[in-house]
Amino acid sequence: MQLDEFVSQTLKQVIDGVSSAQQYGKSKNANINPSTARMDGKAAGYSFCVETGIPLQDIEFDVAVTVSESNESSDGDANVGAISVTSLNQSTSQSSSVSRIKFKVPILLPNS
Repeated sequence: MQLDEFVSQTLKQVIDGVSSAQQYGKSKNANINPSTARMDGKAAGYSFCVETGIPLQDIEFDVAVTVSESNESSDGDANVGAISVTSLNQSTSQSSSVSRIKFKVPILLPNS
């Protein structure tokens, strides 16, 4: 997968996930990524709801996707029931790549 495709698909899936969580949050008196969120200029990383003054919680995600490909060949393999017999002349090639994405979603948790 090319980087641009990975970024595009990842962001689309994050948007779909947040949208689904927002619908669920409404039924539980919670607000996912609320439009009333404001950052406090005095405290780095601190955000709150303008309407209620309640601090928002940041839910952090760190997702890693690993793709592995393996090719194996040999001169002769034989399977007898649960026993596998392989010749000594065998070659294996393997490649893998890891893509990571980190993001935060602010949440206004239910207030009792």
